[in-house]
Amino acid sequence: MAEEPVDQQELESQEIAPKRTGRGLLRVVKAVAFVSVIVVVQIVVASMLAPSAKDTEKLAHEIVAASNGKATEDHEGTGKEAATETTNAEDLREVELGSYNVTRFNPGTNTTLAIDFEVYATVLAEDADEFEHHFGNSKARIREQITLTMHGAEAADLTDAGLGLIKRQILEKTNRALGEPLLKEVLFSKFNFVER
Repeated sequence: MAEEPVDQQELESQEIAPKRTGRGLLRVVKAVAFVSVIVVVQIVVASMLAPSAKDTEKLAHEIVAASNGKATEDHEGTGKEAATETTNAEDLREVELGSYNVTRFNPGTNTTLAIDFEVYATVLAEDADEFEHHFGNSKARIREQITLTMHGAEAADLTDAGLGLIKRQILEKTNRALGEPLLKEVLFSKFNFVER
């Protein structure tokens, strides 16, 4: 059998092709390794800078104590504070923040959501008069903040049995509108929503 002449150029291109794929694959591996190292370094730095749960809890207690005018003392590293934040039911007063009926339209799903609710809050008995004064001066801002909170609420937040996120948002925004952290807790006496 006679051998066919082999084209020299074809032979060279076949030998070079595997080398190019090897180099391309090596570049991808290097790029992935470089990105992985950066991500790992960021995670390590973030974990070093993030406060621990104990530090966060201690800071929260200090802020609450400072807002109530109480000094806290740490007992030999046990984490227990001399001024505890236990509040009896007799120390709290319920105050009405109003009745609301919020209707919002979702153009994406072409549905309307009607939310009907009454909001109350608790304040310390000693702060009740101060609350009434601040509430009278900022009633419209508080109504606006509560209404905007409901307009921004996701369906999952509205179906949460305890309405925890919505309560926290209303508490934070209302205290900010009052100018002082007078409210201790937000309560709903009535809460209904219907999607049409």
